[in-house]
Formats: sequence, structure tokens, C-alpha cells
Amino acid sequence: MRTEDHGFKFAGTVQVRNRRDAGSGFYDLGNTTALKTSHSADTKERVSRRKDTHGQALDIIKTPKPVEISLELDTFDKDNLAAAMMGASAVIPAAAVNVTDEIVVIGKRGQGYKLAHGNIDPATVTVKKAEDDSTVDAAQYTVTEAPGLIALAADAPLPDGVKLKVSYKTRAAGGYKIDAAAVSELEWEIIVDGTNTVTGEKGILRIPCAKLAADGDFDWFKDDFNTASFKGTAVLADGNTAPYTFEVYK
Repeated sequence: MRTEDHGFKFAGTVQVRNRRDAGSGFYDLGNTTALKTSHSADTKERVSRRKDTHGQALDIIKTPKPVEISLELDTFDKDNLAAAMMGASAVIPAAAVNVTDEIVVIGKRGQGYKLAHGNIDPATVTVKKAEDDSTVDAAQYTVTEAPGLIALAADAPLPDGVKLKVSYKTRAAGGYKIDAAAVSELEWEIIVDGTNTVTGEKGILRIPCAKLAADGDFDWFKDDFNTASFKGTAVLADGNTAPYTFEVYK
């Protein structure tokens, strides 16, 4: 006879480890808004063609398919943004770069032209004409700091096609860069340290090997908070006998 009747409502902290990085430990994935495991099976049926039982199943074999994993999050840092873009991230050093007399050809006044660096300190910019090293008045050009663009004013007295020498310094604050579409799949070990909020019991979900890829669009100008979605398969690895396990502690 059943002595308890409780529901299941789970909350947990999701931690992942990059299985393809030998030195990688687990890190907190952030606010994971969905984590689903999906089970299905292939069906083989032997169907009767006999007069009295026509159309009935005489034998059925169910063969389980691999467990599918889907995950969604709305926390974005360097690692999660890289995962959402299926990219590789690299640190931009926190050190100022000094550039002297970088040559830039201004094809058309009023349009921006890329400098070799971004994150520019505008107070350090000086501009000269390459032909005679004469200084260009700061009122005749604008510098867009973060992307590193320089533009001559549309009414500047210099002609289209003028060659400039630009000197500047980048800000000392660093950052990171993500090269998108640089990896074909993510291979994560996932541990969820959770609680059934109905009973208070602790629950540990372990997925030893999940091979995932970003799934769906990433709307850079979304009105609401952005989310990143991933789909893939739980793979037997490292001698495990199950694609995932769940432990409950009273």
C-alpha cells in the first residue's frame, strides 16, 4: 500500500565540464531554464495476414533509441556565448597597445574605415596627412572607439582617397573575442546538484557524456532576455552502463 504521494518539481545548479579539454574542471553553467531527457524506441511488428486475425500484431520488438538531451539557458558570459555561437573564445589582453603612423586610405569622406585595433582611447588619437606629415585638425575626423573606425567629415577640406597616418593607443582594459562556428559539436559532462522542491530531497542528475550543438536562432536585438538552446544525444562513455543516472538523498 502506498504510504506517500508526492509530486516532482526540480530546481538545481547545472555544472558542466568540457570533455575535450583534458585540464577542464566543472564550472557553473548559470541559470538553466530547461533541461530535458527524451526517450523513444524503434518498433518492429510482425502483422497477421490470416483471415481471422488480419491486421493484428503477432510479435512486437521495441528497440530503444539513444537518449536525446535538450538544454536551454539565459546566463551569458564568455563560455556560454561561445557555446551559443559554436565558437572558440580567446582573451584580449588587458594591456594598452601603442600604434604609430598606421596608414589608412579614406576612400570617401563621411564613411568609416577600419583601423588595425579596436577599443581605442580617443584622447590619444593624432592624424597626419601621409604626403607631408601635416597635422589634420581633430574637427575634421571622428573615431568610433570600440570597433576602431575613423571617418573624415563629409565637408572636410581633404579629398576623397587621401592617405592618412593615424597614431593612437588602445585602452588598457582587456576583454575577449569569439570566433563563431569554429567547433562542430560540444562534448560536455553534466552534473545537476538539485532538490525536489516538493519533498526537499536532494537529487543529483549525472550525464557523463552529452554531445550537443546549438539549436535555433540567436536574436541579437530581441526585446526580451535572450536564451540559448542546445540539442544532442547522451552517449555511453568511460565504461558507463547507462546514458544518465539520478541519485536521491533523503
